[in-house]
Amino acid sequence: LRGSFSLELPVGPELAPAAKVLGYAVLPDSEMVADSTELKVAKCFSNKVKMAFSEDRALPGSVLRLELEAAPGSLCAIRAVDRSVLLLKPEAELNTEAVSGGTAQDPFCSPRDQPGMGGKRRHWRGPPLRGLGAIVAPGQSCSWAGDVFDSDIQYLPRETNVPELMTHAVAKLTNHVGAVQEERPAPRTYFPETWLWDLVPVGEWGSAEVTVTVPDAITEWEAGMFCTAPLGLGLAPATALTAFKPFFVELALPYAVVRHEAFTLVATVFNYLRQCLQVQVTLAESAELEVSVSVDGAYSGCICADEARTFRWAVRATSLGEVNITVSTEALSSKELCGNEMPVVPAQGRVDTVIKPLLVQPGGILVEKAHNSLLCQEVTEEISLEVPANILEGSQRAHITVMGDIMGNALQNLDRLLAMPYGCGEQNMVRFAPNIYIQQYLEKSGQLHPDIRAKAQGFLQSGYQRELLYKHDDGSYSAFGKSDPGGNTWLTAFVLKSFGQARAYVAIEERHITDALRWLQEKQQKTGCFRSVGKLFNNALQGGVSDELSLSAYVTAAMLELGLSPTDPKVSSALKCLEASATDDPYTQALLAYVFGLAGRREQQQTQLQSLAQHSVSADGQLYWQRKGKALPPSQPSWAAAAPAEVEMTAYVLLAYLSQPQLSSADLATASQIVRWLSKQQNPYGGFASTQDTVVALQALAKYAALTYGSNGDFMVTVTSPTGTTQDFVLHNSNRLVLQRAALHELPGTYRVRAHGQGCALVQVTLRYNVPPPPSMGTFDLRVETEPGECTGDASVRFRLLLRARYTGERPATNMVVIEAKLPSGYIPDKSSVVEVRS
Repeated sequence: LRGSFSLELPVGPELAPAAKVLGYAVLPDSEMVADSTELKVAKCFSNKVKMAFSEDRALPGSVLRLELEAAPGSLCAIRAVDRSVLLLKPEAELNTEAVSGGTAQDPFCSPRDQPGMGGKRRHWRGPPLRGLGAIVAPGQSCSWAGDVFDSDIQYLPRETNVPELMTHAVAKLTNHVGAVQEERPAPRTYFPETWLWDLVPVGEWGSAEVTVTVPDAITEWEAGMFCTAPLGLGLAPATALTAFKPFFVELALPYAVVRHEAFTLVATVFNYLRQCLQVQVTLAESAELEVSVSVDGAYSGCICADEARTFRWAVRATSLGEVNITVSTEALSSKELCGNEMPVVPAQGRVDTVIKPLLVQPGGILVEKAHNSLLCQEVTEEISLEVPANILEGSQRAHITVMGDIMGNALQNLDRLLAMPYGCGEQNMVRFAPNIYIQQYLEKSGQLHPDIRAKAQGFLQSGYQRELLYKHDDGSYSAFGKSDPGGNTWLTAFVLKSFGQARAYVAIEERHITDALRWLQEKQQKTGCFRSVGKLFNNALQGGVSDELSLSAYVTAAMLELGLSPTDPKVSSALKCLEASATDDPYTQALLAYVFGLAGRREQQQTQLQSLAQHSVSADGQLYWQRKGKALPPSQPSWAAAAPAEVEMTAYVLLAYLSQPQLSSADLATASQIVRWLSKQQNPYGGFASTQDTVVALQALAKYAALTYGSNGDFMVTVTSPTGTTQDFVLHNSNRLVLQRAALHELPGTYRVRAHGQGCALVQVTLRYNVPPPPSMGTFDLRVETEPGECTGDASVRFRLLLRARYTGERPATNMVVIEAKLPSGYIPDKSSVVEVRS
């Protein structure tokens, strides 16, 4: 093959950001050769957009002009953020590539995901290549290596090491301010991460001007803008503004401190002038702070060019809430030398004052209580908010939330249904399973919007990947995976049914399901019941499953929920075992009623439901079940107080009623009474007291919500405070999943809640307060030590915290024990020591 020829190819914006030209030839011997080249095509928007600040460098607090240009009649969205924020997730920034469809892909190969596989293969999607017997047809694989990149970005905290960004700004700003009459500047108080976020219309002349005030942070701001118009979209290049002053003070504050706990307040003074300064630093007096001076008592000194000096105070906060910290630095006139230089006083900017808020928390033990009400039609309820006498002063706070959907609160808190750690295979599942039931409900009710789906699927995907860490080679699962001697029957069944149900929403490798099912079937005995294997560390998660019958019922339910037929030999054998067993335990009866309902064994289910009806507890239009010899706490019955086992067994009864092929009006009335009781037991985050009760109860509530879903008319909830102040919440179909919230400031006191209109609302009042740690009950011996024992010298910056715990109770061994350690104010854990604790 010899020779060459030229082709003229039309290139337009539709080919952006890249186009690939493929050339191929078929040789006389039927061999085919090919080559390609890539053309980089710039994306040119029809709407030409520009933006610029009137100055590219300015003092904090300066007033500038932001000048905008776009096609006449455009509506422009402007944004300016601290550049350090962008470094956290630069790939999320809007740019030309993102607008034009993302990263260019090989136009002749398209990705085809293989379910459950981490990699991808690409398949030819162009026209067939024909010639002299050689054909490359669509569907044939072609190689693809993927994109690999390395990131070694380092970034610095705001307002530190600024001169690397500002070297060229100092001279200009210094010369500028030297010609201005000195005035004592206003304190710097405004330190946002997002500065500008607004819509600006551009008039018929195609330009606009926005007056802006530079925030008080010493940093670099990055501004961006895009505009829309009949002409099309336009995207402006990013523009930067440097906010800088050559002499300033910066505070290093912790996120929060505990009231009356000592912490070190650190202030650093920076001098980027070309001369030395004699400075004095002052912490303003405040009735909310107790201050001890530093050991050397020095709060003044010399700072020469491009130097910084740090000053410290020992401080105790005496008031709760946000406390303002005010620190000033001033350049003083002095005849004493700073090194070999005479200190100077800047013509302008000789004083810098910073005011920053510090959150002060009460300390002690947080007590969190929730009062829930499902209000329908016309109803009025009174809620008494009382606090004990031993609360820490000023720590009481309360709020009310109103939603038009009984699943709304759980939906808002999918990542924190329980205030507990998630460090093992058992606890991880409480983040996984509820996402399935909530998505099922929203899907059936037509409320599964793309943003909600994406959020829930994200939790499912991460929970799925994490749970695989606890899988054994034989297909079973246990609390700590392969570090345990073997798998656990109950947890494996829980994972089996959850993975099976999650297949509708995320990609689950089938082998993980078949491995778990095979392992469970191997544990089935000749009687059809299942043998309990392995240790379940958190037996609160196991719920009421405590004997062979209830465990067998749980495993059978898992298989039926997975989709196995009741006629499957293993399932049929398990059902025979359950039918042949007798029990008067209400938890086991509730579980059996649910299993028989799933299996379509109507007669056996009715037998269990009739027996359960004789042991139900009914009060105030609510219905629930409790264990023999157990009773709910008598005090404050209107607040969520039920034990996990009571919630779980009541939820199983609700699932049993809802699993019937046809629901009578009487059954539906019974179910609604159960739902009223269950909804009252929810914690402030939409979960319940523990883990398995949260999973089962949310499954039951979601199923009930899907069966009874109906459009709401206008519905209003009015809350009246003890002094007569009112707050209205309006609910309708378009905001039924929106959480509406208001603070309740009058504590203690009795609030009146009135609902009226067409529909229902879930109203939750959350009361929080802090109390001193209770006296030890003698079950554990906990000792806290520090190394070194005295806080002197380097120990004020870094020290070791030793926690020694010992079980002193009557049992031969504990179950899972969690130690919660709050760090002293102003300290964070050393990352390497955290890794040591995890290992």
